[in-house]
Amino acid sequence: MCGAKVERARAALHCAECACAHDVSTGGLQQIVQLRATSPGLPSYWIDFEAKADAKLEAIDAFLRRVWLECCGHLSVFRIGKVDYFSRGYEFGLVGAFGASGTECGMNIKLRDALRSSRFEYEYDFGSTTALELEVTGERSGRIGRPAVRLLARNSAPVFPCATCGAPATLICPYCIHEGTGAFTCHAHRDQHRCGEEEAFLPVVNSPRLGVCAYVG
Repeated sequence: MCGAKVERARAALHCAECACAHDVSTGGLQQIVQLRATSPGLPSYWIDFEAKADAKLEAIDAFLRRVWLECCGHLSVFRIGKVDYFSRGYEFGLVGAFGASGTECGMNIKLRDALRSSRFEYEYDFGSTTALELEVTGERSGRIGRPAVRLLARNSAPVFPCATCGAPATLICPYCIHEGTGAFTCHAHRDQHRCGEEEAFLPVVNSPRLGVCAYVG
């Protein structure tokens, strides 16, 4: 919000102070929960955000999709304690469904009522899944205005070298994504990519869903 660059280890502490300084001046005090989302196995990606305690899980789902995930309208789920909260469109009770924690509910529930732990999980897309871990980093009283969720800070975009020339890559091959930096190329050398599937390239974007499904940022 203030434009400062801070290390990941200090970001939550910085945001706890910075968020208060960027509250609106009107309206009643609101209970606010501050959270961090990370991607297991991909430490370069993280976001700090805050949500009103009475915000629905649907609003947090929409925020995560908008900032990091949405590509094809896939289903998603929060796994909090022993309850799985699914997005709209999920068929409850379906044999072979994706519930893992025992009880299945919808996301039409307030954050403060759903929180049973300071740490919980989230998944987007039950085919090519992007999994996130969420942690409550703080709580406060404040005024963030009309939005239910507010972005506080996020990681700087990682830079990946082109496998041919070493310049910053602009494209990734989803077929070679598990082969490290060999999946990346710049526009100038896209025709030299080893697997030859040029039409499948996706843009390099600042998201843990980089190169997955049809995600373009």
